[in-house]
Amino acid sequence: MQNKTKIIALMSIYAALYAALVIFLPGLSYGPLQVRIADCLIAAVPLLGFAGVLGHTLGVFIANIPSPFIPFDLLNTIPSFIMSFVVYYTYKKTNNNYTIIATCSAYSVVLGITVGYMLSYFGAPLLETIMYITIGNIIASVLLGWPLFKLLKKIGIQHWIGKETKNIEVKQDE
Repeated sequence: MQNKTKIIALMSIYAALYAALVIFLPGLSYGPLQVRIADCLIAAVPLLGFAGVLGHTLGVFIANIPSPFIPFDLLNTIPSFIMSFVVYYTYKKTNNNYTIIATCSAYSVVLGITVGYMLSYFGAPLLETIMYITIGNIIASVLLGWPLFKLLKKIGIQHWIGKETKNIEVKQDE
């Protein structure tokens, strides 16, 4: 029960922070030219575990409700979920900090393609929009996200939220 409560709390905090950053910075968050500052949080997902994946997905969904491109923008919840899971799972399996840069870059490309394609239905030029969205997302998820990841790891966020496991060797009597 306590673990489920912790997951729900982490997910809710992440989703609320993501949605707030998007909704309160609408000029940067919607349209063909965007640097969605909230996407820097994707780099924190591996440190938060699956709660981060769920929080990111919920945050994207909530943040896209006031979008001028609704209901299409709500569909971006699907690639956001898939790619946040990729960021989480890749880091979990490799335990390599630099996978954050690679997976956040991949996240940016996938979101650039999906958002660009969606915005092309509203008259935005497809290739240029994909490029702009991808670059804006790399600025947020890599250039801002990578330092955020390093800072959160340095201050011990995993320990604070109880995700860090300590390796305790059990000595046997001879």
